[in-house]
Amino acid sequence: MSPHRLATLFLALLPAATAAAQTTVSVPCDRDTTLYASSNTRSNGSGASVFVGVTSQGSPRRALVRFAIGSSIPAGAKILAASLQMNVVQAVAFLPVTANVHRATQGWGEGSSNSGGPAGGQGAPAQNGDATWTQRIVPGTQWTTPGGDFVATPSCTLSMPNGGLAIGNSTDGAVADVQFWLNNPAQNYGWLLKAANESQTSTAHRLDSRNGGAVPPTLVVTYMLPGQSGTWGTGCPVGAGTMATAFAGTPTGGASIQITHGNTVPSSLGANYFSLGLDTVGAPLGLPNCTVYLPLSQPLIPGDVFVTSASGTAASPFQVPSGFPGYLVTCQSAVLANNPLGFLLGNAALIVLQ
Repeated sequence: MSPHRLATLFLALLPAATAAAQTTVSVPCDRDTTLYASSNTRSNGSGASVFVGVTSQGSPRRALVRFAIGSSIPAGAKILAASLQMNVVQAVAFLPVTANVHRATQGWGEGSSNSGGPAGGQGAPAQNGDATWTQRIVPGTQWTTPGGDFVATPSCTLSMPNGGLAIGNSTDGAVADVQFWLNNPAQNYGWLLKAANESQTSTAHRLDSRNGGAVPPTLVVTYMLPGQSGTWGTGCPVGAGTMATAFAGTPTGGASIQITHGNTVPSSLGANYFSLGLDTVGAPLGLPNCTVYLPLSQPLIPGDVFVTSASGTAASPFQVPSGFPGYLVTCQSAVLANNPLGFLLGNAALIVLQ
């Protein structure tokens, strides 16, 4: 297989664990509430629970959650991954229920309404500043569409068990939302959660809220700052370890830094490929534990070919582009190997330009 073909197939793995500078933080929820389809006048803004799903009587419940992005993540950060985590306290459904997570498009309130107990399935009379099914801020400020205004396409999904922690996988949509909120704080209206199938009854779930819940909603975010390098994912197995790729040097525009390769196939030919994006989940390549992390929906940019040493190491130069501060650059390397694919992949290496 030619190095060019090999590199084209490899392009999608993300940074490994060498010289990682990315930061992961737990962003607290600073507002949440429930919208009750059964009533235009009830809410639970200060209650200990929020509700998602449909009751046995066929009445939908939708939750709104917002997170304090700007107080937890520095301005100018590049968001790599974002995962919503919520705790299910009670459910009427035996099997897990999928909730769709949509970016809200209008502001809404969290008032002093409180059902007076941990259940709160019917809510309490809405108070000034609350949100209801028809009003985003009581009194008088209406939703454009009853039940909340939100982007129709879900940003991600949350599989809600009948008890315990519900963790949403990071997706391109969730990452894009958090990046948007960081860059446009005045438009941080949070997410609306609704059952993926609201025509199915008996799917309602009670989840901890930020107001007295044992495990409040949390947004786990991984980010990098301009001038930092990091890694993502894991390379294909080689011997007792995995193939590793990393950037070495500060990615200042115009500088020449290195891409290092370790624990790879000895005395072989390899190639680097680049993208301006990252697939945090990755696409399986057909060999056990081999994954492509570069987003195959975006252009792949071929880089240098390199030769590995007898000990399975190599280094290749990388000229940092000028005039693109804040851009994420992802590199993944492929090396010719004696296996069914004809090559192996490293992890993905990341830099944010400055």
